[in-house]
Amino acid sequence: MNKKIRNMIIALAAIILVTTGVVQTIPQMTLKAEAIEPYAKGELAPVNSEIAIKQGEMLVAASDGKQLFVNTDDLSIRVVDEASGKEWSSQIKDAANNKEKSIVNITYIGKDDKKVEWDAYSNIIEQGNYEIAQIEDGARITMHFQNGTKTIEQLVPSYITKEHYEERFISPIEQKEKQGQLTSKQVATYKSVLNSVYVKDSGKGGLKIKSGNTLPPSGIKQLNELVEVIGYTEDMVRADNEAAGLDIEMPQMASFKIVMNLTLDEGDLLVNIPTYECVSGNDFFTLQKIEVLPNFGYASSDVVKDGYIFVPDGSGALFELNSYNASYPQYSRPLYNNTYFDQMYTRDTFSENVSMPVFGIMYGKDENATHGMMGIIESGEELSSVNVQLGTDDSSTGGGINNKVYSAVDTSQYSRVKLQGPYAEESTRYLTSTGPIEMDYTVRYKFFNEATTYYDFAEAYKTYLSEKHGMELTYKNEPKLYLEVLGALTLPKHFVGVPYDEVVSMTTYNELGQIIEDLSDMNLVVDYQGAFNNGEKTGIMNKVELVKENGSKKELEALMQVANDKGAELLLGTNLMTIKDASFPFKAKVHAINGYDGKPAEIYKYNLIDGKFSPSKVDRKYLLHPQYFKDVMDNFLGATETISNISVADVPNTYYANYNVKDIVTPIQANAVIERELQRLDESKEIVAFNNPNANTLPYCDYAVNISRESSPYGTMYTAVPFRQLVMNGLVEYTTLNVNMSKERMEYYLLQALEVGSYPKFTISYQKEDILKDTPYTHYFTVGYENLKPRIEELYSEYENAFNQIGTTEIVNHRLVTDGVFETEYANGVKVLTNYNEDAVTVEGHSLSPVGFKIIK
Repeated sequence: MNKKIRNMIIALAAIILVTTGVVQTIPQMTLKAEAIEPYAKGELAPVNSEIAIKQGEMLVAASDGKQLFVNTDDLSIRVVDEASGKEWSSQIKDAANNKEKSIVNITYIGKDDKKVEWDAYSNIIEQGNYEIAQIEDGARITMHFQNGTKTIEQLVPSYITKEHYEERFISPIEQKEKQGQLTSKQVATYKSVLNSVYVKDSGKGGLKIKSGNTLPPSGIKQLNELVEVIGYTEDMVRADNEAAGLDIEMPQMASFKIVMNLTLDEGDLLVNIPTYECVSGNDFFTLQKIEVLPNFGYASSDVVKDGYIFVPDGSGALFELNSYNASYPQYSRPLYNNTYFDQMYTRDTFSENVSMPVFGIMYGKDENATHGMMGIIESGEELSSVNVQLGTDDSSTGGGINNKVYSAVDTSQYSRVKLQGPYAEESTRYLTSTGPIEMDYTVRYKFFNEATTYYDFAEAYKTYLSEKHGMELTYKNEPKLYLEVLGALTLPKHFVGVPYDEVVSMTTYNELGQIIEDLSDMNLVVDYQGAFNNGEKTGIMNKVELVKENGSKKELEALMQVANDKGAELLLGTNLMTIKDASFPFKAKVHAINGYDGKPAEIYKYNLIDGKFSPSKVDRKYLLHPQYFKDVMDNFLGATETISNISVADVPNTYYANYNVKDIVTPIQANAVIERELQRLDESKEIVAFNNPNANTLPYCDYAVNISRESSPYGTMYTAVPFRQLVMNGLVEYTTLNVNMSKERMEYYLLQALEVGSYPKFTISYQKEDILKDTPYTHYFTVGYENLKPRIEELYSEYENAFNQIGTTEIVNHRLVTDGVFETEYANGVKVLTNYNEDAVTVEGHSLSPVGFKIIK
């Protein structure tokens, strides 16, 4: 081979290698990843004084007419309203079991994959393994859970050199004394107990545990405190024994320290558990869940004969007190769908999500109503659940007499992953976990000392959100119609048998302009979806471009002018963190969220035929890793400077985290990024619409779209209530679900407009829907504008006529009249009765047609 040819081959090979390297590197360069910040730990309030245990009930705080008592014997708590004498307690008389005597219950998991539950009464209260301290406005309770009493050999090494003894024990406690973390008295006590444990080993020259040594319980407790204070763990005991050549078998013993702060804040009870202060004494075990005040505010069927428990399932739901049914398990739902990545290949049996971190109980109903209590999960709701236990006055049913509603928090998340995939017949699994998650889990309890309804809860939560986020209450005095318009879709096509994708605009800018002019006598909000980056089939947002199939830039400007002239609000819609187009430069291993198996989480639609979330490249999608969201938002805001109104379909209602053990991003960390970036979007745009937002993203939008009026059809639920809409009323504007594409009749959505101020919503396209046959978009089966126009005009006409009689959207009361019938009172005194039943009813002297309404002036 001549030299020239050889050199050309070498050069070509070098070019191929360089090109390959550049192509492989491009995905990493596509988006800039930010370093996800660790959770910013708070500082514990200083201790004012210690409170001795086993001294009966003590008043620990008073604020705004409320008193907080802690019982030092059993850690039960009681809040009293001084004016009315009403009280809320966690101390159950004649408790049926130890759980009913517990301030918390915990669950932990060992590396052997065994899950264990402990109640506080059995594991700390009976033994006196807790401390109480007075802090500003309340008390701190420190609980020491452990399975049995540790022996000396499990706390300290059986032999240790003098040098190591100084290094391991004496130096750390003296250092903490210098730092002011220990008093001289504590240091003296700890040194004394060490002297009681060790004696000089005359043979080896070091120190050994005294032969036959036993310490009194107080000494064991002091030794426990010592090793906890200096962070000396069982793993260190094993390591030091091994270093001394000792092979001592030590059983795995679980122990946990739980810290709980109880304070009064303007008459509210604040319960705070800083999980970064909750320590496991043995790395073999991980604390997984804490049930927080599971008995607080309970209602006994012996005393409270009727009333409701409220949960934020869907729009909101009520359970009747004393309605226990053995056929249904205890209600427990995760907030924000926070078990999604563990259950992503299992179909949820609940039809609605839980999107507001609240719960409550109403003692008595109607004329028997006396008072109430509501919990607001202020912090850590991303890992929380709402739980209901119903009581009964019929012991033959097998239920207890007490009704309870409370929250629980996952202090770590875990999954048992199938080795061969989620649908593999081979059932071998392995346990994977996030490890401990740092947060300040905080629940605020609000107390109502008079007759209370779900409307009172909604008003209280609305006020809370308004004050917390500076959201001004505003109410509209005109009807509006919300139109979601299909823009660009990606349709599968074939050419001589070869498949390919084609981007098709279902409604171009010019066509949308015609629709707006055609409906110009209506107050329209027009949400034009599929506007950016491939339309509905969004790819990675490394750059942001309008979809050319929808029209030119000049045609978009003309559309904006038409909307402005006709008084319509026009928004351009997109996904920001959902990847449906996985083509280059997107790379799942680089950009996607990882599931518990450490691989990019692939999300599929549920297949009714095989009962699985079936793998299909057609409907596969990924979620973008939160570390890229800042760069995505930078790109998006930069490219849309001239576009004032934006609609976001995915981020506000999606649960984000990353579960690759090499790159754990907790839901707490992920949500901090999500909320920060959505706030930037809100501050940069005039109007922002979010699809079905969770409560934590609600403050950053002007429109909340697709808000259901239903709750999940759980067997023991009594009725759905529009709690969510009542909270939103005045904070944001909000819509119904789609009037078309629904099994419900049109009147059902008209009722919602008149009952709670929701704007009726249609999804439409200029093109007929028949072109979507045999595509992934067959669910758009009734969207053609020409066919829908008569229904749109009919609904709007009825809605406008009724609204003109009402005159405002400001709601001042809402109540359940009877099954399926509700009454809304507006600020101007107008009342509206709505009947959701399929039969005519007569209530309080008023006749209502099936799915009908009556306006009362």
